[in-house]
Amino acid sequence: MTDKERTHQRLAALAKQQHGVVTTRQLAELGYARESASYASRSGRLHRLHRGVYAVGHTSVTWEGRCLAAVLSCGPSAVVSHTSAAWLWGLLRTRPGIIHVTAPTRRHRKAGLRLHFARLADEDRSVCDGVPLTAVPRVLLDLAATLNATRLDQVIERSEELRLFDLRAVEHSSVGRVATPAAADCARRLPSTAKTSPSPAPGWSVVFSIMCGRRDCPCPR
Repeated sequence: MTDKERTHQRLAALAKQQHGVVTTRQLAELGYARESASYASRSGRLHRLHRGVYAVGHTSVTWEGRCLAAVLSCGPSAVVSHTSAAWLWGLLRTRPGIIHVTAPTRRHRKAGLRLHFARLADEDRSVCDGVPLTAVPRVLLDLAATLNATRLDQVIERSEELRLFDLRAVEHSSVGRVATPAAADCARRLPSTAKTSPSPAPGWSVVFSIMCGRRDCPCPR
C-alpha cells in the first residue's frame, strides 16, 4: 500500500467517526496539502458545508453530521445547544429546522445557524454520538427561556423517562440565573415541595421559568 493510499484510508476512517465531515486543519494533519483540498473540492470529492468544513464524498450528511460541522466551523469551544441539543438527546419528537450553537466569543453570522454566546462551565458540556453539545441540565435551562410551560413540562418529563434528569445538576447549573428581583420574590413563593420533589414533572416548568427570570412565570401571586 502506498503512502497516498494510507492517507486516504485515514481520511475515510476520520470521516466515519465524524458523521462524514472533516475540517481543513484535520486534512492538513493527515498530510494533505492545501492545494489537494482545494482540488478535491473542485472535483467533487469534498463538499463545502461551512468555511473550513467539508463533507467527504457526498452531500447526504445526517443531521448529526450537520450539527458537528456547525460546531467545527465555530471554533474548538463551541457546542450544539438549545433545541438542537435537545433533539440530539432525544428530548424533542420533532427535529428543529435550524441548528443552534453556543460559542464563548461572538462570531459572524452563518447561514442556517443560530449563534448564542456564553462561557460554559465544564459541567454544562457533554458529547452525544460524537457531537459536542450542552449537557441536559443546561439544555433544560436554556429551553426554559423560550418554550411555553406545557412544552417545557413535556421536555422535562421526557428527560426523566430517558433517565437523563439529574435534579442536583440542574440546581447547580441554575446558580446565578435568577435574573430579577421579581423572579427571586416568585421563587420564595414556591411551595417547599416544589423545591425538594425528586420528580421534575409536573410543574417544573414553573421552577425553570423562575430560574431564568421569565415575566410569564405562572407561579400564583
